[in-house]
Amino acid sequence: MAKKYIGNLGITNSIIKDQSLLNHEAIKQQIFVLDELRDLIPPLQEEEYNQLEKNILTEGCREALMIWETAKNIIDPSATDTSKVYVLVDGHNRYGICQKHQINFKIHLTSFSSFREAKDYMIDNQLGRRNLIPEQASYLRGIRYNAEKLEKGKYLRTEHKGHFDPYAPEVPKESTSAKLSKQYNVSEKTIKRDAEFAEGLNLLNPSLKKDILSGKLKVKKSDIQQLSHQAHIPEKSISSLQEVSTLLHEPSSKSTTLEEPVADKATLQGLIHETVQKLNENPSQSLCDELIKLSMALKKIL
Repeated sequence: MAKKYIGNLGITNSIIKDQSLLNHEAIKQQIFVLDELRDLIPPLQEEEYNQLEKNILTEGCREALMIWETAKNIIDPSATDTSKVYVLVDGHNRYGICQKHQINFKIHLTSFSSFREAKDYMIDNQLGRRNLIPEQASYLRGIRYNAEKLEKGKYLRTEHKGHFDPYAPEVPKESTSAKLSKQYNVSEKTIKRDAEFAEGLNLLNPSLKKDILSGKLKVKKSDIQQLSHQAHIPEKSISSLQEVSTLLHEPSSKSTTLEEPVADKATLQGLIHETVQKLNENPSQSLCDELIKLSMALKKIL
């Protein structure tokens, strides 16, 4: 049984009623740290981490870690295993310190209806922190926007396939950027720039990305945003700021499919088909830009 409540961040989740000490001790041995959720936690600066560690060593871990009780097939849609799994959703730094020094800690069980809901909760929870630097807040808003756009795209494709009613009254729908701009009290342009920033950061390898988000390395936000428009850069492949500069300023880095000689109409149609498939699998602004350029090139020769 679970009791639903709406937190001060506006996201509904549930408190698991079975919070017995015996049950908790067993769960502590099964806590699972999911990389995709852990990576949503902005890295602490060295001074902040040292202070947190000192406090825990002196006073113990006073605040309970939040654990999501779910099933393996919920966190991994390709899995068929429905057995329980206990995923850490709040307290990653505290958990690491407690594990390092073998310090006992309390846990609090909660539930979410989906992986997406858990992820949104974590993003909003982090955005509620007072000590976020601007880059961290921008990244979190950006990944929230990109995730919602991806989800919205999947819904619209499904709706178009089987539920389109040409006679239904047209209901104006609020854009994702408009909704999030109200929620986070920033402009729509800021939300869209945040999305580019998040896309660009995801092209960096984890170590470089962490250094930028922690404030250890300083980089122009506009440079990272420009990276999101570069076609065919694999995620997590850029390992240095020098490489970022090279990609942005070398003429060859700006070449897209269009800047290579295009043989004929059939070639362009094939490239358009390939780009559409990529968009269906993993929508991004850079792929949208590429599709527009390819379509314009095809239009010129028709």
